Amino acid sequence: MKLIQYKLGILILILFSSCKKERVEKKSVFIKTWYDTERVVPYTATLIINKDHTFKFTGGACTARFYSNGKWIEKKDTLILNSGFPKECLNLREFGRMCYSNEEIENIRFLKTKAGCEVKNDDEFENFRDAKFYLRNDSLIFKKDKKENCTEYEIRFYKAKKVR
Repeated sequence: MKLIQYKLGILILILFSSCKKERVEKKSVFIKTWYDTERVVPYTATLIINKDHTFKFTGGACTARFYSNGKWIEKKDTLILNSGFPKECLNLREFGRMCYSNEEIENIRFLKTKAGCEVKNDDEFENFRDAKFYLRNDSLIFKKDKKENCTEYEIRFYKAKKVR
């Protein structure tokens, strides 16, 4: 009898230990649609943080249009975005760069998503390269590079569109 109880106990232990435990993933506070709130009209930008760890960024000003998409990770209280490059040829901008020397302006005027390609339209690709954001109150704030100290301007997104 003890042998049957022993075998039954081992069988139950094996059954329970082989059950898949579903990983409970906590929802990130960053997952939502964020809207630019700082730049003046006619500039507009939207940053969508998806729960599948992808993001989409779109925007424009006057006749200019730009976009990006890629992957995000969360480290402690920081959201980090990295773009995936598009297949088409587009003008390239680095997200968060505000200040350029005259020499830098000449060099970046001709940056493209692919070397030597020919741009077919005026759309621009906004490259997020380890772009870090943090929350302050209800706003998503871009962490400026320490070298980027030429302006007091802050890149800030909010959960609602700005009132025009």
